[in-house]
Amino acid sequence: MLKLIMCVKRRADLTAEEFDRYWRENHARLVSKHAQVLGIRRYIQTVPYADASAQEALRQTRNAPQVDYDGCAELWWDDMESHLAARKTEEGLLALRELIADERQFVDLTQSQLWYGEERTIVSESEK
Repeated sequence: MLKLIMCVKRRADLTAEEFDRYWRENHARLVSKHAQVLGIRRYIQTVPYADASAQEALRQTRNAPQVDYDGCAELWWDDMESHLAARKTEEGLLALRELIADERQFVDLTQSQLWYGEERTIVSESEK
């Protein structure tokens, strides 16, 4: 499986609540709409855990910096070939353009990071 991971930073003109609502309600719906044509097998949004004291305790255990992202998106494809194949069709290109244009409505793309990855399963619930 191929995975795209994006650490998302909201636009400066949006509150955390406005960002989260748009991402959860509008963008998620748009990804779902285009999932088939783009070959997306799975889409997950992860948001920071709300308990600030738990977050701070975790950060301190590793002397880590403050988290500077508003969430993390994960998208899965069967492989790089199927991911790229969808971008070779007019329908796929239109869907991709629509998704990227929509990201600009709530994401600061200059402050967000994204990369491709492959999972290595170390512990799995099904193995218990």
